[in-house]
Amino acid sequence: MAQAISPGRRSSLDSLADSDSSITSPTRSPASPYSPSANISILDSSSALVLLPNQDDQDSFDFSSDEEQEDHDAQLEIMKLAIPPLPASTVFLYLLAPYLRLGAILVPNGTFPLKFGLLNLFVTAALSVFSRNLWFLLARYLRKSTAEEIFLEVIAKGVSRAKRRRRERIRRPLICVTGLLRILIAFMYLRASVDAVFPLLLAVLPVQTRLITTLALSLLVSVVSIPKSLAAKQVICTTWLSILLYVAWLVAVLYTRTTGTVMPSPTLLQRGALWNDITSIAFSFATSLTVPLSASLAGRSSVPSNKTRRGTCFQTLSILSTVLASLLILPSILMTPSPNVPVASSDTRNITVHVLGASSLLLAIPSVLVSIPPLPIPLAARRVCKLDLSKVTLIFVVVLLSLAPPSMATILNDLTLLLALIGTYFLPAWAHITIHYFRRPISIVIPHSVPNTPQTAQTPSSPPSPDPLLQRKERLLQRRRLGRRVLWDVGVWLLLIPISLFGMVWAGGRLFGKW
Repeated sequence: MAQAISPGRRSSLDSLADSDSSITSPTRSPASPYSPSANISILDSSSALVLLPNQDDQDSFDFSSDEEQEDHDAQLEIMKLAIPPLPASTVFLYLLAPYLRLGAILVPNGTFPLKFGLLNLFVTAALSVFSRNLWFLLARYLRKSTAEEIFLEVIAKGVSRAKRRRRERIRRPLICVTGLLRILIAFMYLRASVDAVFPLLLAVLPVQTRLITTLALSLLVSVVSIPKSLAAKQVICTTWLSILLYVAWLVAVLYTRTTGTVMPSPTLLQRGALWNDITSIAFSFATSLTVPLSASLAGRSSVPSNKTRRGTCFQTLSILSTVLASLLILPSILMTPSPNVPVASSDTRNITVHVLGASSLLLAIPSVLVSIPPLPIPLAARRVCKLDLSKVTLIFVVVLLSLAPPSMATILNDLTLLLALIGTYFLPAWAHITIHYFRRPISIVIPHSVPNTPQTAQTPSSPPSPDPLLQRKERLLQRRRLGRRVLWDVGVWLLLIPISLFGMVWAGGRLFGKW
């Protein structure tokens, strides 16, 4: 039987209702912290609540700690990678392999003094490590996975429709230049291999034209260049085998030098006006896959999720690969012959040297071809033909260029050298200066925009200013970021920029015959 509640008594439901109304109605209690006297309104709040972890004990002035933003969703980041996630050993392989190719094979043919050669080797290796770290820091600062995306931020930054259209117009030429450089590198490797092997085949086989030799070697290359990713085991194995063949070539060269035998001819015949002892070593330390390799290492689930440890891991791999490459190139400089040493005739030892060098260059081509962006083949053509038309077209272009006359091959070799050196030493310095000196710094803790509440949406007003505490925290973190960047700024302004400008002026004078 229900009992009636007298009007003078208060039930628990009434107490609960009063407490709810006191929460939803901040004006009832003047002493409440939600009252208007507290100058804070729930509906009209313009301050954004940001959770700031205590970083006083974690922040350090090392070069690999950032407080930019939270990590994006892992699956979305992996889908955007130009190279699939790779283990640290494979990343180390692709960081080391470009150092031990044509530039390193050309070093024994140099005629510079020993002291000058050692200085050139150590300075170029240090600049290569420095430029690689610049690429890595720029990619992490801008949260980009390719060098093309970094340049889009440098050239056309913005979110407006006009900026997006401009970015799309610039993206295609950037991809074309990147693909052109890798096609030229593959062409140069293939032609250098033919130059080394063709004279030997003339004395053994009835091969009277370079065409047959070029087609035979390109057929071998195309068989191992079928995969579409650098994560394929076939590409990884051929790259490891290329390094092992380079080590065998180095041992053979040292043996021939100790026995008094000199190689009869250089590997690359049409060097051009820009090729000399200095540029050969500089070309050996040229790289082009730093940004996607760092992103692929960060996308690996086995890598520590901490951003500092990820950065330290990649920088350690970069330094180790450069040191190991320098140690493998150093014996070639120490054994550099005098220009007055007579050239011996070809024998079994020289044949072994040429075959090992050509084989190392041939097995280096698949990783270059796989890294080339695919061509935009129409869908109808892809449905009709089951072959990879993009890969077939790229191989055909490489073979066609390798059959070019000597005068054209000389120009292409100079163009390849110029593009490789600019992309390795000058472009990261230019991007660093543009982003950090001509762009507003990316905020660390201050939100980019504060969402409007229903009440503020009805009355348009100027965007609310951030909270003073957030502004002070932002200034503190920006000063810390600037302090960690001082060493890189000094290196860019005092090393990369002057050396790059001097090199470009020298190259222009050489091409126009001024000196």
